[in-house]
Amino acid sequence: MSLCKGATLPIQERNRQILQMRKDGVSKKEVAKRFKLSPSRIYVIEKQDAADRSLAERRTRLREEIRTADDPERMWPVEDLIDALGLIVVTRKRLLDDFMAAGKRQISLRELIDMCFDAPVEGLDLMMSPLLRVYGLGKKEFWSLVKGLTDLDMGTRCNQEWQTRLVKVMIEHIPAWPK
Repeated sequence: MSLCKGATLPIQERNRQILQMRKDGVSKKEVAKRFKLSPSRIYVIEKQDAADRSLAERRTRLREEIRTADDPERMWPVEDLIDALGLIVVTRKRLLDDFMAAGKRQISLRELIDMCFDAPVEGLDLMMSPLLRVYGLGKKEFWSLVKGLTDLDMGTRCNQEWQTRLVKVMIEHIPAWPK
């Protein structure tokens, strides 16, 4: 694909090219000049890439630990379990904030799964998913957690339990299923 004079690259492609040039030994100053950026912006792009790769490696390691444990009752540090799921940023942040405010440092897969199911709301005559009671979480964030749990290989026993319960989540929330 060739670009017309004056056309710009999509940011992801631009950053990929920047990282490749740096990997090939081109100086920050030369790369910055080529892309009309500052050398400090090149540094930020490199740091973000390193952080993204580190998080991906951490997520892979955590997912393997969860799969190997195959225990819905095992307690995990909240941040580890949330990171393993690969949630969207808002869901991750709001859940971490909510657990921190509640003083909850560890959670089991079963507790996290249960947050997807309607339960009585204290003091009211209605049922609602505990996940949707978390400040700042709506249906998009709800489905982010459901997708994270569905995509996570939790081990044979945990996967079977989630798949069985997923049917109930779909029935309870099907009108809100994202398009």
